[in-house]
Amino acid sequence: MSLHAMRLRVALIGNWPSPYGGVAVHVAALARAARARGVDVTVLDIGRGDHEAEHVRPARGPVRYARALSAAAAEGRLLHLHTNGANVRSWLVALAAGRARLPGGPRAVLTLHSGSAPAFLGRSAANRAVASAACSGFGTVIAVSEEIAAALAAAGVPRAKVAVLPAFSPGLIEARAAPPALAPFRAAHRPLLAAALAPGPIYGADLLLPALEALRARLPGAGLVAFGEGTDGPAYRRPGILGLGEIEHAAALAVMEAADVFVRPTRADGDAVSVREALALGCRVVASAIGHRPEGCLIFPAEDASALAACLAEAALRPGGRGPGGPPGRDSFDVVFAIYRAHHARATGEAPPGADASAT
Repeated sequence: MSLHAMRLRVALIGNWPSPYGGVAVHVAALARAARARGVDVTVLDIGRGDHEAEHVRPARGPVRYARALSAAAAEGRLLHLHTNGANVRSWLVALAAGRARLPGGPRAVLTLHSGSAPAFLGRSAANRAVASAACSGFGTVIAVSEEIAAALAAAGVPRAKVAVLPAFSPGLIEARAAPPALAPFRAAHRPLLAAALAPGPIYGADLLLPALEALRARLPGAGLVAFGEGTDGPAYRRPGILGLGEIEHAAALAVMEAADVFVRPTRADGDAVSVREALALGCRVVASAIGHRPEGCLIFPAEDASALAACLAEAALRPGGRGPGGPPGRDSFDVVFAIYRAHHARATGEAPPGADASAT
């Protein structure tokens, strides 16, 4: 039976761009994919953007969040929460979403995105207890990496409930729109690196900038295009760097497509959407040995700036790009929609024989 025939209604809960962080980009892509499949989808925006549009409802703050959850559940929507799992607030948001379902409504789905979630869960029994209690309200918990799935198991979440899926669909690389400054900078720099960065130690800018200096000592024409919060600040105003600040997702894709190497020097990661996008666009990728890295990445030990510099030089001198980085033989979004179908069918008494809502 098709999703349209089942009249599937979904409420995606999470960040909505802008800003264009990984979770927001994923939620927007999943919403587009749902509409393309004939699903009645709305988004409850709990991120910084606090947007309101035809398919987006503002749900920032405890009162609005509770009201938005109640309204979506009353409409019979399957709730799908996207959160980091890396702090208490994230798990309290999950606790509320998992219990918003009306009697007879479809079981909710939870996706955990952050590579910092395992460290949070490992920090104390109290953290694991709140996570286990929150997960009990969901029919399926999607972890974007095996490390997150293992941490959930250690917290007491049944493994049969957990699906491990990247937050990426190789078929949903959208149109690119290059920033005006990109073309002249590209023409003047080869090899060209690109990186999505943000303030704080997790993104590894303090490792990348000295590694770039070492690369430029060897290859003076090398350059870096950095995008993300703070990358238009003073730290990026130096020779060989174009700092764009926060840019739209279509512009970020254009930067990655133009670059020779995409760099992901993070200290914590789940399964980075930007890494898979870069691979899908044919860009070589250098990434820290953190979280899950798809086949085709050149890996360096996390927090080792000299190893990063060596990997950058190797990637810069390597001919050609790498192929698409999506999981072989399947699109993870197809699995997500299969999970929706199974939960909806069970709620309506139409579950097909052998339906499995926790495909891995």
